Amino acid sequence: MIKKLCNTLLIYVAIVIVTFSLLITQANPAFLQNNILSKKLFAHSLLNDFSNVIVGVLLILIGYQIKGNIKLIKKYIYIYVVNLLMFIGLFLWTRSFTTQNLYDAVLPITRNTYPVVLGAISALLIKDKLKNWFKKYKFSVILGGYAIVFTLPSIFNKDIFGLGNGNNIITAFSLVALGIACSNVEVDKLHIDKKVITLMSISVILNIILALSMPFISWRIRGDFSTAYRFNVLTSISIVAMSIVIFTIGQKIKTNIKISEYTGLLVLLIYSNNFIIEKIVNGSISLKVLLFKSCIVSIIVVTLGWLLLKIDKRDLTLEERLLLNDCESINIWGRNLLSYIVTNAKKYRFNIMNIIILYILAYMSFILMSPDFSAPHLGKDYANIFFYTFFVRQHMLILNTILFYLLYRFIYGIIGRFWVSVILNYVVIAIAVVADAIKIHYRTEPILPTEVTMVSAYGDILSMVPQFILWITAIVTIILICIVIYCERKLPQNKVKWRFRILGIVLAVLVYGSSTRINHEGSIVGDFLNSYGNLPTFENQEQGAQQNGALQQFLNNIDVTIMKKETDYSKKKVDKLVRKYSKLANEINVTRDNNLSTQTIIFNLSESLANPNRLKEVELSHNPLLYIDSVKKNTTSGLMISSGLGGGTANMEYMTLTGLPVSNFSPTIATPYTQVVPESKQILTINGYFKKSTAIHPYNGSFYSRKAVYQKFGFQRFMCI
Repeated sequence: MIKKLCNTLLIYVAIVIVTFSLLITQANPAFLQNNILSKKLFAHSLLNDFSNVIVGVLLILIGYQIKGNIKLIKKYIYIYVVNLLMFIGLFLWTRSFTTQNLYDAVLPITRNTYPVVLGAISALLIKDKLKNWFKKYKFSVILGGYAIVFTLPSIFNKDIFGLGNGNNIITAFSLVALGIACSNVEVDKLHIDKKVITLMSISVILNIILALSMPFISWRIRGDFSTAYRFNVLTSISIVAMSIVIFTIGQKIKTNIKISEYTGLLVLLIYSNNFIIEKIVNGSISLKVLLFKSCIVSIIVVTLGWLLLKIDKRDLTLEERLLLNDCESINIWGRNLLSYIVTNAKKYRFNIMNIIILYILAYMSFILMSPDFSAPHLGKDYANIFFYTFFVRQHMLILNTILFYLLYRFIYGIIGRFWVSVILNYVVIAIAVVADAIKIHYRTEPILPTEVTMVSAYGDILSMVPQFILWITAIVTIILICIVIYCERKLPQNKVKWRFRILGIVLAVLVYGSSTRINHEGSIVGDFLNSYGNLPTFENQEQGAQQNGALQQFLNNIDVTIMKKETDYSKKKVDKLVRKYSKLANEINVTRDNNLSTQTIIFNLSESLANPNRLKEVELSHNPLLYIDSVKKNTTSGLMISSGLGGGTANMEYMTLTGLPVSNFSPTIATPYTQVVPESKQILTINGYFKKSTAIHPYNGSFYSRKAVYQKFGFQRFMCI
């Protein structure tokens, strides 16, 4: 019991040293930035040196102790899952990440996220072959080979063998392979004479001297610390030599240090994944805080290592699914896995085809948001929307594909038939995207959530659509119905179990429902999308649709904040303003005889009326506004500033009647009639000065909820077509 406790304590201290060194390097405190020699600088150099030695010993121990077999793939998958959970946890803590960080977490092999872990497991997967190969050579010859490989780059400061700074697959593979070579010999029974002891002592002393002297040498020769840590890397011969010495001494004195497989791999994960270290630091530069964080992280690593070991022993499902068998070699397993993948790809070919088509539809939802297929808002570097979408906004393209797929899962969860759900989903997406494209063509903005209320006026909307398009739509609908019937009969798909259907519905509702929190400050979904690369661009909805896709831009506009509340806003200050301007109004109105309540005012908001006389480039044969100009001379007249041109009638009405400019609202407010008025308890409009008021709108009153709005404004009558 005492031995186990001492073993755990020793491992814990080693993890603290490694983590503390990584955190200090990432935090880059003042003593590392200033070109001044200090005790802290030398202490950090020594700490960094010992940290790399510990990692070196760990890699050798992994090769020496851990059994190599095909089931290590299962361990890698567990590490992969843990890294994903760490990514999620660190995001929830810091509320930030980059798209590259996300790709690193999801695609660790292709992105080389934690190469040391991959290098170590790669060596263990072929441990038996490496052991047999090493048996052909004397142990002294093997050590000599390692000495050459690590000495030459250290002396000439040239990366001859691609070892880099040690945070790569080759270095990890090499040191684990060295541990495997050591497992061929009984290290504890090796004869160590005076020459060996002398060499071991020299390597230790040399390593410490280099760690302490290099900052001074770098400062004296170069005037900075650019080469201060030249030998404080995992590939330095001094580090490797000291790692071998400590490992050998440990075996000779029979310390029996045994590190859990998962604990060791988790330490390597933290050592090689810079994102984890960066987020743990999170702006901290205090050494005490960093040491405290190191202790907490080390406790988590040890606990996780123990927990994963317990799960590994009990969970055999993953081994069965991955066809992991102790008796198989990596080559046989690879062939079996490939055959398994091909079989399942054929079995689920229509599901795969569905995802591909959804990806194409998502791509089109970007392309069609640019009427001429250019990218006018996106800078000179991007000639067209095709290039911009695929190469620059690929992450948002993937997000839209996922959203389309969740919509399919929702429909399938309700209907329960594959082909009906798939084709219905395509139709819904196609209609929405085409409608967005048409609106952008005419109004330079996509369909907004506030406009969904106009569905009640579907008759008027359809009357705007050319007849030939309606006929084409009807024909396509009939064709699609025939396709659905044919596919359901000739290509029936296995029905998904009810619990998975419910899960699909729940996921879709949760994801789409979270859009109601996108624009809330500090919301998880908002912070995630901002970090992911969502660019709403509310002030330019067309650009937002081109950057985010039609569906995501629609979701961006669901969560609206009418107006940001200022920190110094209070009832007391508002009352003060009321008193100030009431007094001023009374002073101005002393000499005024007019009373609005006894007058009749007719206000005509005309989108078609303009004065061509104001165009300097145009010469007119006669004045088309002669009568209006004569009236203007005999009464109060002038020009009105309009914040809209060729559309936005509802917004012009709102500003005219209330006297409040739309620009005062949050950029998420597109139409006050549907977003502000329903939420307002009291609305002050100019018709409030009159006992009777009538509004006339020469079109359908359902658009932008005009019927309800004018009633709330206090108009006695609202007349429309």
